[in-house]
Amino acid sequence: MSTPQSPALAVAASAGPEASGDERAPSAGRGERAPGGASRGMILSSYLFLSPYLLLVIGFGLVPAIYAVVISFSGPNGGFAGFDAYVQTFQDFRYVDAFVNIGIYAFFFIAPSMIVSIGIALLLQGRSARVGSGFRFAYYLPQALVGAAGVVVWIFMLNPATSPVGGLMNAFGLENIFQVLTPAAVPPVLAMIAVWTSANAILLMYAALTSIPAEILEAARIDGAGSWTTAMQIKLPMLRKWIGYTLILNIAAATQLFVEPQILSSATGGAIGDDFSPLQLTYTFAYTYGNFPAAAALSVQLLAIAGILAAVVLRKTDMFRVEI
Repeated sequence: MSTPQSPALAVAASAGPEASGDERAPSAGRGERAPGGASRGMILSSYLFLSPYLLLVIGFGLVPAIYAVVISFSGPNGGFAGFDAYVQTFQDFRYVDAFVNIGIYAFFFIAPSMIVSIGIALLLQGRSARVGSGFRFAYYLPQALVGAAGVVVWIFMLNPATSPVGGLMNAFGLENIFQVLTPAAVPPVLAMIAVWTSANAILLMYAALTSIPAEILEAARIDGAGSWTTAMQIKLPMLRKWIGYTLILNIAAATQLFVEPQILSSATGGAIGDDFSPLQLTYTFAYTYGNFPAAAALSVQLLAIAGILAAVVLRKTDMFRVEI
């Protein structure tokens, strides 16, 4: 009496000797595939495709960063000055407040943005193509109003005199924009604007979800996994690298906060201040005081913070791990 054979063993048996690993892999000669599976021509082509991007990164990213590090160790009149510029930024009375503001902004921006992006992408994945494309287009519309344009729209929305919900705001005792955009309310308001314009993360998560093999989702359905279990135990773990990539982008965006508070400062007549964020303080050091070493030192600190946080994310998500 023969024993039934499991599907996994049947697949392995049908694969033949090629899948058993008994035969030696051919040596990678000219035009042949290397042990990693890619031919030398493919590797050369990949470097050629990457070269324009790498040149831009080196010219507009790496070289300016190195130049900023060099300037940060120089004095106002040139020459090596050690850590004087860094000490000067630490002792500035606006330094702590600027980093506290950006910390509050990051708290209200990064986590909600990730939750909203992943949640909407999960809801859209199971919809029909027509419905899904319509919702993706609707969610992407705010992306056309990023930066200054988005802030101007929200200034009108938050001003009780021009807002569509101005009557409701008046009922809560808010009669002008100065009562709405108080210094304590600015970080959450800026975070709300940033979340509103984070449609690119929604599209990125949706594209990542569509790359999950249908066989895995079908196997989960056969095993009795519901929508919640499938999302939590299958889809989210397979989105780990994409979540890490989006998280790094959000961290970089949080450290580069400049245009939005600058416009809000102009709209409120300077009630918020032009040193709300560290990047604004950097601009003040450079173009108000002419202290470029201090501005460079503060820029290097922002770069270091973003780099350390990005390294932690890379470590936790194994983003560059090649899965075979």
